[in-house]
Amino acid sequence: MWENFEARLDENEREGSIPLRRVLFEVLRSSGLRPGAGITKKMVSLEFGAGERLVWEIQNPSNVFLHTKWRDSVETNGFATELRPYQRGMKDGGRHSALSRDWSFGDADCFVVRIEDADSLRRLIAVLLQSGDALMLNPAAITRWIERLRHFFPAFDRFDPPDPHFDEAERTYKLAIAAELRTAIEQAGSDQELADAVNTALAKSNLLQWRAYWPMSPKGDADREQLWPALRALVDAALGAADGHASALEAFVDAWIAAVPDGKPDPARQIAEFLFLHLAPDDGIYIRHSVRQDLWLEAVGSRFPDHASMADTYRDEWRFMQAVRAAFADRGLAPRDMIDVQSALWIVYNYKEEDVATFSREAIEAAMDAYDSYRKSGEHAAIFEAFGEPRDYWVRSTRARPGRVYPSKPIVGFLRSKTQLNGGWGQKADAAAQLHNAGYIIVDADDAPVTPPERYEHLIRDADRIRLCARNYYVEPARENGAADIAIRAGDLGRDMGLRDAFPAICSALGGEKFQKLANVPAPSHTLPNPSSSTVFTYQLASAEGHQTMTFEPMTAMPATTNLILYGPPGTGKTYATAWEAVRLCLGEVAAEPLRGDRDALMAEYRRLAGEGRIEFVTFHQSFAYEDFVEGLRPTTGVEQEGDDEAASTSGGFNLKPHAGVFKIISERARLDTGDAPAKRLDRSRPIYKIALGQRGSQEGRIREGLDGGLIHLGWGGDIDWSDERFDDFEEIRKTWNDQKDPDASGKDPNIEMLYAFRSGLQVGDYVVVSDGRDSYRAFGRVSGEYYFDADADFHPHRRSVEWIWRDDNGAERAPFYARNFRRQSAYRLDPDRIDWDALEAVVIDPNAERPVAGARPHVLIIDEINRANISKVFGELITLLETDKRLGCENEVRVRLPYSGTSFGVPANLHIIGTMNTADRSIALLDTALRRRFTFRELMPDIEELRQAVAARGLDAANLEGIDLCKLLHTINERIEYLFDREHQIGHAYFTGCRSRADVESVMRHKVIPLLAEYFYEDWSKVAAVLGDGDGTNGSHFVEARRLTAPAGFADDELGGDKLRWSVKARFDFSEFAA
Repeated sequence: MWENFEARLDENEREGSIPLRRVLFEVLRSSGLRPGAGITKKMVSLEFGAGERLVWEIQNPSNVFLHTKWRDSVETNGFATELRPYQRGMKDGGRHSALSRDWSFGDADCFVVRIEDADSLRRLIAVLLQSGDALMLNPAAITRWIERLRHFFPAFDRFDPPDPHFDEAERTYKLAIAAELRTAIEQAGSDQELADAVNTALAKSNLLQWRAYWPMSPKGDADREQLWPALRALVDAALGAADGHASALEAFVDAWIAAVPDGKPDPARQIAEFLFLHLAPDDGIYIRHSVRQDLWLEAVGSRFPDHASMADTYRDEWRFMQAVRAAFADRGLAPRDMIDVQSALWIVYNYKEEDVATFSREAIEAAMDAYDSYRKSGEHAAIFEAFGEPRDYWVRSTRARPGRVYPSKPIVGFLRSKTQLNGGWGQKADAAAQLHNAGYIIVDADDAPVTPPERYEHLIRDADRIRLCARNYYVEPARENGAADIAIRAGDLGRDMGLRDAFPAICSALGGEKFQKLANVPAPSHTLPNPSSSTVFTYQLASAEGHQTMTFEPMTAMPATTNLILYGPPGTGKTYATAWEAVRLCLGEVAAEPLRGDRDALMAEYRRLAGEGRIEFVTFHQSFAYEDFVEGLRPTTGVEQEGDDEAASTSGGFNLKPHAGVFKIISERARLDTGDAPAKRLDRSRPIYKIALGQRGSQEGRIREGLDGGLIHLGWGGDIDWSDERFDDFEEIRKTWNDQKDPDASGKDPNIEMLYAFRSGLQVGDYVVVSDGRDSYRAFGRVSGEYYFDADADFHPHRRSVEWIWRDDNGAERAPFYARNFRRQSAYRLDPDRIDWDALEAVVIDPNAERPVAGARPHVLIIDEINRANISKVFGELITLLETDKRLGCENEVRVRLPYSGTSFGVPANLHIIGTMNTADRSIALLDTALRRRFTFRELMPDIEELRQAVAARGLDAANLEGIDLCKLLHTINERIEYLFDREHQIGHAYFTGCRSRADVESVMRHKVIPLLAEYFYEDWSKVAAVLGDGDGTNGSHFVEARRLTAPAGFADDELGGDKLRWSVKARFDFSEFAA
């Protein structure tokens, strides 16, 4: 449409040029107004809002016409107007004929505004677009957006009720960040704390690129005295009324430009909109510049207006997002807030085919139902027939069907409404790959499992795949059939999936908490031995409400370094006690004290510390070994980080590399912690790039310019300026080099490969080491600036700024920190597995940098079920290092050389270890003597008083809970257990702390206590009955009852030694013995 518009303009220009005409045309084209239906030689119409029109007289370009309803608003803003009424009975209403057409004003009155220059027209358009009228969006654009949304999320129907896959991908994390941000803002006392809260939220989110908010980060270059007050004002506005957002955004942008060197407005706009969206999701908006430009053009029909004011920019963005929300609502999608709108538009704009969401089990089974209908009646033939006769890549249904095997391509084609797609594994969006990642088993035509290729990283594998397949093929079908429980035999699942010798992995996955959350089941019971192909895991599908663990107070003060084991029978509060001790050790007594007794607050702090890496949790089991706990070797077929071909494996195409276990990981994390002091160490998560600035001796001037000038430079890449953002992409660099320099160059050409590493691979904050030949280096620094092109440079025009951390013209040997020779390449990334950070820091930071700093914060390793593993096998030679006087920095410090990596290792003094053990599983007396010498043991036994307090906290009475005396019940049962068995097998009070009613007590007895007693007494039900008070039968049966078995034919009554009884659990329990 704009082409026709411009053709009319050119026609008038040929007859007589008027400079104002072209100027005003450019303003109109960039304003956000849409070309209307009327385009004549003399006048053209434009549309805005809900069918509003503006008519421009091309022949006399200073004349702009509007409907009379706009007259008051226009005059109020300082414009002079003249009425052009429609006069009935006169031809064309007595005015220019174009003003009375259907595409202009018809028989309605209008008025003319005289426009003198571009600024006047911009002001007039701003008045019109700020009126609050809703934008009219192209319905075809809305339709495409919804189709694209459903393409990537096939189960998506509406925002509310939600699609779990959509929420998990785009919404849940934003809500979590919003909640954390609001809490942090409420707790922030100073401007700096407020800025820290905002920075933390920005860093956790993926909405903004880190470069956008880096100036206000702790290491940024913003003037805090100017910016922090503006940030506080912006936060206050975000928490206030939505009509203040536009002006607050503009004020923050102005402050940003003043406070940030070379500050640009769009990063500040994004930061402001990020806060609006997260703190006011009903009204606040966020949209990326590129998303806004493209989707506005598609839906509105013109380019987004080029406003001089950022407030006006925000108002138009807001109108656009509100219009999209209304359009989605009109189509029945029921968006919950602007987070849904922002997420949907991001998916529409940015998602690629490889981002297709995982299909739900329900959607896949529905597609299989549709394929069955096609087989029977030809229904859905338009899709299914297009795939022809299937040849490979079949998928097994999770339901009992006459034929459980289906061709994968037609099933995915039906789900995605496509008749052409790849059927294999190679891409994430391929049919077999998508079904595999949804937890389905790919098979051949005879239903034999097909092993997925190892080389594709986008395929789920190992424990993740085991959990999904177990849920889809066992748990969910049992739920659909109304089963009360489901038993999964490890060998059966392995056979179904085509796994060999994977029983440890299967048992670990089925017994873990992740599977319980995924499948929404409680912790299972299991048979022994475990792990084994015969191990059976049984899950209750309708379980009673779980109990809440009691609060716990420590009994004694801890030494400086803590090695503690909490032990006792099941249900005595070890979980909560462990969390309390871990948090207390991390925070200190004073800081942790407010959390005592507040379970929710304590666990929230525990999760926060775990998220920071200061608390690690591991569970020991019979197959746990040194290689899992400390370090072992793992095969890898990945290409070496540096891309060398010299390390090709001689053992079947893979290499064995050392892999750190949880103990080594947290020990190193604790050793390297710098506390709250300025960082004394290098960031070991950052890559290091080797850079060559010139040849030693012959090009010293070039080397010196880089070292003295704080920069690195590269000669490869020719005389092309690669600054444009599109060159972040390797393919764009290759394509441009091919187009402009060398059409035959491959991706290995150094002008492409080296340039990409230098310009795009190397990020601000990464490290560079300046080589001095192959065996030494003479400088080490941190990249501080983006790539730039210096057209005036005498050599190497491709440059980046660097902050040198260390330099020495005499150089230092490479070998201590990097065992492989430097390659003769100008720029490449060093293999991270071969970097010895301690040796590097000893040169570039401090000779003693490897030692823990004085302010290092405490870290805690929690070892659950510590008595279930072979301690000597797990700890190996490190058992000695646990002693408090042999920790790093202590008087008797001990280090060992690890067997696989060959690195020197010690345990830092700021690492505390807390273990738990269940005495019902294994007595403390059976523990490894070496371990017992190095740990303090604290017993946790059933505690009636703790039970009483926990129930009282809910406003209930443990001595009379709907007629049951819980205290008496627990005391009596434990007395009998101790008499019949021992004290280590008592019932913990925590089983009953969650009880709120008689039904809860009965459920705990039925599903927890009685099965536990049966296990304790090895299915000797006479002893179970004795513990429950049903042993002698004189007082009737309360919980279990026995029926005498009559001897079958061929047996004398006393032939097998007395009465034979059949025991059963009563359908209804009698608590009369424990009546209040």
